Amino acid sequence: MQREPGHQPGGNPGSDGPPGRDRSGGDQVARPITIALVTDGSERATAALLRDAGLDVVGLLAPEPLESLAWAADAEAPRAYADLAALLSDDVEAVCVELAPPASDLVAQRAAEAGLHVLLARAVTADPAALRAVADVAEDADLAHVVAFDDRAWPAAWHVEASAPALGRLTQMTVVGAPSGPLGRAEVLDLAVRWCGDVLAVCADPEGMPARRLTATAPVTLALLTTSGATVLVHERMGGVLTEATFTLCGERGRIVVEGQQVRQADQDGVRTVWTPAPAAGRSGLAEAAHELVRAVGMDDPAVVRGATVHDLLAVTRLRDAARRSRDGGGWVEL
Repeated sequence: MQREPGHQPGGNPGSDGPPGRDRSGGDQVARPITIALVTDGSERATAALLRDAGLDVVGLLAPEPLESLAWAADAEAPRAYADLAALLSDDVEAVCVELAPPASDLVAQRAAEAGLHVLLARAVTADPAALRAVADVAEDADLAHVVAFDDRAWPAAWHVEASAPALGRLTQMTVVGAPSGPLGRAEVLDLAVRWCGDVLAVCADPEGMPARRLTATAPVTLALLTTSGATVLVHERMGGVLTEATFTLCGERGRIVVEGQQVRQADQDGVRTVWTPAPAAGRSGLAEAAHELVRAVGMDDPAVVRGATVHDLLAVTRLRDAARRSRDGGGWVEL
């Protein structure tokens, strides 16, 4: 799988932490960026999270007008919108979309077409064509488009990304206890691409796996072949948590094992253990994405986004679709 056209890989491979504000002065802007929240009400603390990132939540749109009024008051947003048209005609600079697809795709596309920066609170889509339109319109108009991925806010993941070159040519990556479901799989796929490169083929067919189990109780549910030469073997389970899974990245000159905050690296220089900072409590991916939006808009340069963008979500969506086709039709699906 190749990245979406025009996509530049996010992140800073020379750093070992998430693309947070304490590595750059770019978050400091003259005034808060105004943002409207479009939400289905599944999360009630989103407005506070956006404000903590430096955004000014000036309005809220819910599925129904009365819900907009009630939820806007609860979120201390001064305006409640009756519909999307009212939001798009308001004097705001950005929109945070906290909806399930396909509504999220529609709102994101309409917002970009109206000249607004777009922050997607969930890394899922039902309409890749709509998201490609978001990216095309946003980049033509110098608008930022940012997607919340929890792995982008995990310090251990950034540390591994910076350390992986010391392993030499990569041979294998394994994950035990990865989260299941669409969002969980999206996180693991994004992480696999960050560490191992683009994906060439996907297998979700139990009969086609190169290995059936990683441990006695951890059957392989997903396998990837990457451009680095590494085969990725993933065990997913219900209730799994990304930052509690066990990741092992192997190369010709050593290996790295990640368990929570602990990163152990073994190579010709011996074995070293690094304790990385804990991820922020709560919805760390959305918090990091919000800070990235503030940074990009504050610098008046959407190209400086170091976190995940719509291109990353589109890439992950292609992989998830390939996994579905492999599961339904059997065997490996090449990209």
